[in-house]
Amino acid sequence: MRFLVDPSEARLARAKAPVRAFLAFAALAVAALLLQRATGGGLSAAEVDLHYLGTGEGDALPKAALWEELHAGAFLYGFVLFMLGSILGVCRLRPALRTALFAAALTAALADLGAPFLVVALGGGGALRVATTLAATLALAAAIAVTFATFGPAPANGKANG
Repeated sequence: MRFLVDPSEARLARAKAPVRAFLAFAALAVAALLLQRATGGGLSAAEVDLHYLGTGEGDALPKAALWEELHAGAFLYGFVLFMLGSILGVCRLRPALRTALFAAALTAALADLGAPFLVVALGGGGALRVATTLAATLALAAAIAVTFATFGPAPANGKANG
């Protein structure tokens, strides 16, 4: 992690392989979350409503389960965003693009974390949860991909990407 404090060309070159391995791991974790939701009906508005609200016969998801879901998502999103935020700081990107990528991923992740509570509060709105799931996945995937592509020593011409 020394390259974050002293991003010299040599340190960035040495850090390239482990950082890219982490980014590949992060991409797999985000893909696994999407797969888990997809296989559980999380990409269908009707299935999402049924999951959180039940059939109206007292089988709604308990409040404790909502907090448990928030906890799991916050761990994954928090870990990936913390690392991405750190690594993006030394990528060959213009600062405005780094900020936009991180802000989009953070905003989408926060929306996804809050979506289950909105579905319950609104008494429906499964489409909102589907939208936040897809937005968070796409924003994180984009940030991971751009970070993967732009991390490392500057090209010979020394120009930043973006």
